[in-house]
Amino acid sequence: MKNYFSFFILLILINLAAKAQHEPLFSSYMLNKHVANPGFVGSKSTVNAVFINRTMFAGFGEGKPVSSVFGVEGPVEILGTNSGLGFTIVSDELGFYNNIDVEAAYSYHHQLTNGIIGGGISLNITNYSINPEWTSIDGDYWQDASNDDAVPTGSDLSTITFGIGAGFYYETNDYYIGLAASNLNRSDVIFSSSSADEWYAGFNVPHYYLTGAYNIELPNPLFDLQPSVMLRSDLSAYMLDINGTLYIKDKYWAGFGLRSSPRNFAAFNFLGGIELFNGLKLSYMLDINTSMLLVAPTSHEILVTYSFNIEAKRNQKYKSIRYL
Repeated sequence: MKNYFSFFILLILINLAAKAQHEPLFSSYMLNKHVANPGFVGSKSTVNAVFINRTMFAGFGEGKPVSSVFGVEGPVEILGTNSGLGFTIVSDELGFYNNIDVEAAYSYHHQLTNGIIGGGISLNITNYSINPEWTSIDGDYWQDASNDDAVPTGSDLSTITFGIGAGFYYETNDYYIGLAASNLNRSDVIFSSSSADEWYAGFNVPHYYLTGAYNIELPNPLFDLQPSVMLRSDLSAYMLDINGTLYIKDKYWAGFGLRSSPRNFAAFNFLGGIELFNGLKLSYMLDINTSMLLVAPTSHEILVTYSFNIEAKRNQKYKSIRYL
């Protein structure tokens, strides 16, 4: 019999991660559009560095999802074309998984009469690693995990996959819309262990991201309101985020939103942020989960960005949805 609790939990995580039912999720998508869509890389006039840390289901204990992002992107001119280059490192911990993704992105931007249209491509290398704890229950109806052919041998399992992504967007002074996809090549996830065994765990299916926002100038010129939306889907399930963010004096911002899945409202979220000094911004987002995980009702996300212009003195003020 193979009714080991740890092995059962591991199989659930494999279905979530290796079969691509799980990708790192960030609620502050409206503040870091290039993380999900390579088309936005280099779409600003500044070089931008971003750090994100998200802890989901706080209070759940060991094994809760923790995702971190560090990235740098900015505009470049290549062969006379307006382009952008970006580099991102993502750390994603989930249960026994500890995954590292390294991504490089290139984008092209073209000025139209009323806005800018652009597209980009990303190439990434992902290292999936598992450090499981194999346990067995003593008794006549249980066998040791080391004697079970269904249990991979070795304590550390790892594999490397390659992925291709693409994204497009159109942006004006009043609104933007973008569409992106990841894992277009549907790479296989095959783990190898210290005993040189191979273990097929699944494959990465494409994930699609549709985003958009509209900037509303309020009667008081000190305030701007920006409704935004993101639809995530792997064509078998979806998740919809709807948010509204109020910008105050171009230096403070606060927002409220909700996340919906096919079954229910997954979470409500609250956003707050401030520009500490010229170019450095700090944001915090709190998710209140409405799922059955009552023991872990909140998720926390911290976003730090820094923008600088390498050619000229940067203007501190922002008045449009091109805000990072």
